[in-house]
Amino acid sequence: MKRNTLNTFLSTLNFVLIFIGYQFATSIFLPASSDIEGVSRTVTLPYRALALLIGFLVIFLNYKVSVGKVHIALKLFWIYWFALIIRIFYDTELRIDVHVNSTTQLWLLIFGMCIIPMYSLMKTHKYINYHKAFVWIYIGSFITLVLSLFNNPTLLSSAEEITQRAGGNLAFNSIAFGHLGTTGVIMSLFLLTKDEKMSSVTKMLVIGIMLLSFFVMLRAGSRSPIVALFVVLIFWLFARGKNVVLGATMSIVAILVIVTFIDPILGLFGDISPIIESRLRASIYEGDSSGRNPIFETAFQAFLDKPIFGKQFAIFNNGDFGYSHNLILDSLMGLGIFGGIAMVYILWIAVKKSYFSVRNKDSNYWISLILIQQIVLSMFSGAIYYSQLINVLLVFVFISNYSKKHSLFLKSIN
Repeated sequence: MKRNTLNTFLSTLNFVLIFIGYQFATSIFLPASSDIEGVSRTVTLPYRALALLIGFLVIFLNYKVSVGKVHIALKLFWIYWFALIIRIFYDTELRIDVHVNSTTQLWLLIFGMCIIPMYSLMKTHKYINYHKAFVWIYIGSFITLVLSLFNNPTLLSSAEEITQRAGGNLAFNSIAFGHLGTTGVIMSLFLLTKDEKMSSVTKMLVIGIMLLSFFVMLRAGSRSPIVALFVVLIFWLFARGKNVVLGATMSIVAILVIVTFIDPILGLFGDISPIIESRLRASIYEGDSSGRNPIFETAFQAFLDKPIFGKQFAIFNNGDFGYSHNLILDSLMGLGIFGGIAMVYILWIAVKKSYFSVRNKDSNYWISLILIQQIVLSMFSGAIYYSQLINVLLVFVFISNYSKKHSLFLKSIN
């Protein structure tokens, strides 16, 4: 195998694993639940080690490759990360007023799951075959969803029997599982709108995968995947308008239609998953946030206590720590005004570049759509130091101008 061919294969595989590797591996080897303590680590640790090894390999293969010109937002993003690492080190290792039980896993996730993949993408983005990556991610998502149905019998129970949220497996929680369903819907819609020469059989298969993804998204029982899908579709509609006014008009009309028919829509959701219907109704009509409001208030108060440099990277409680469930609040709490402004700017530029990617019908604008999905997720759950995909996609959108140039580059190296 030629060096360039090997480099392209490993670079593409590295990119694919960031999207679907963890979910795919755990869906194959882990059950929905287990009484055996630590059984999930027998799969997750070897997988993490393998993914990290591939990341190091592609960095080694491309250590002489110049990253090239990057957007100022990417430079700011790395500065943000550098400041965050200092903040986390100070809070967990130097402060005497804070006790944290263990930080080993946290540091492994920061460097192994975030920093290395981010840097590996910067070094290898020119060698990634994005067409193959799409196919592998799409097929991997489909297989993962199907395996999850067999792993977790409650997913195939009648609607009346659904009483709680459902994850894909022991190490694949309901939020991430629901978002995999959302990703499946987005990628299916991308295929249906992008490939005009698709055969009838292929089209029916893609529609089937989209329906399965939608079913799983609802059965997972988490609200943020549904909100993310709604936001992505509105963003997509807005970006594909012939001009800003037309795009905005189409988006407003779509929102009004959804608001007008919200009860029948929620009823349809309830036919598949009563729990998601009840949770959405509670959010819409009662303002229920699943107990997040006190967490938001605690995080914002921490920012107010020390608004210049921030107070703490997380909310500490008897040796444990938790995030605020909002990326901007986390930034304000941990890094003060700098962190908040930096993150708002980073996200704004990411959304802006994603808009032009979709508007210009870039060959890989599906990645921008998934970035929008991940940004929505970051507003409701997760923390930047736990979220591999959003970190990598932010790097991607700041370094990429892929379309015809990239296709020509791939032809020249294969």
